[in-house]
Amino acid sequence: METPFETLDSTPFDMFYEHAKSVEKTVEHMLTAVTVASQGKDASKHIEATISAELDADHIKTDLRNHIGNGVRIAIGRDTFLHMLSRQDRIADYAQNVAEQISFRELMVDDQARDNLKIMAEAVHKTVEKYSEAVDQLNVLTQSGFAPMQMAVLNDLIMQVNILEHKADECESTAAAYVFSEGDDKPLAAMHMYRILQRLDDVANAAEKAANAFLPMLNK
Repeated sequence: METPFETLDSTPFDMFYEHAKSVEKTVEHMLTAVTVASQGKDASKHIEATISAELDADHIKTDLRNHIGNGVRIAIGRDTFLHMLSRQDRIADYAQNVAEQISFRELMVDDQARDNLKIMAEAVHKTVEKYSEAVDQLNVLTQSGFAPMQMAVLNDLIMQVNILEHKADECESTAAAYVFSEGDDKPLAAMHMYRILQRLDDVANAAEKAANAFLPMLNK
């Protein structure tokens, strides 16, 4: 059966997949940094690993943009593809920002606050993991010539990313409420913890937006 995607050049999607894996690696290092810091240990090497992984993702993004700029034909539209790439890149950017925030000062000295932070980070990581599954499926979809069955699978994964992002939001709300209720005697530490929670929320939001950026392709 002929499809409007039969002239699709798979190379950009292969590079997009490679970039997604680099982004996921950045988030994994971020999660480790948050976990180690929440245990009161030195997370500097994990912070550095997060920053390094984000730089690797940036290099892949730049190579891919240059590749697209050299006349590679994208059947879904160059603007759509670059929008998808930009949204995906934001995930790594925000993960790096989380790591940088951790490096600024010691976390709030409160076991429950630190446990809540770790729970939030794990919820964010699950959101990004599901997004990565969606990218895996996108790879399958492009190889199938955009078969309807594979499009349905991708659509379901996008919905799951949205659900997990909402759960991460709930974790952030719980963690932030605790920080503000217990941080009156240590306002600077409480504000620092809250900023990390906000940046973590940015990571989950970025994953949701990156997944939703696939929808125009499914609605063609």
